[in-house]
Amino acid sequence: MNQFEVRTESHRQMVDVTRQVAAAIEGAGEGICHVYVPHTTAAVVINEHADPDVARDLIAAYEAMVPDVHFAHAEGNSDAHLMTTLLGSSVTVPVEDGRLRLGTWQGIFFVELDGPRSRKVWVKVY
Repeated sequence: MNQFEVRTESHRQMVDVTRQVAAAIEGAGEGICHVYVPHTTAAVVINEHADPDVARDLIAAYEAMVPDVHFAHAEGNSDAHLMTTLLGSSVTVPVEDGRLRLGTWQGIFFVELDGPRSRKVWVKVY
């Protein structure tokens, strides 16, 4: 398994990690790439990476999806925990000839929901 670090600069942020994932699987041949985020207040998603407005729009939409409720969790980041369960902690991508088989406009994004922080991303090809 390979691992790399993502340092975020904002409380909520989407970071395109497609290149780091591609580097982590270089020479892997054929299979399925599993990208996993071992955190409870961060996620990983696949979405458009050609237009940076998409990432900003998605962050705004994620925030709008979380209801204004009283959470019992005392740390004050329950909204981030909720968003993580909605978005997910892993994605899979086919690998062919050692390369990610993403669609034309697709990229892999690390989604920070409780930053800024230093986070880990784990990558494995099966």
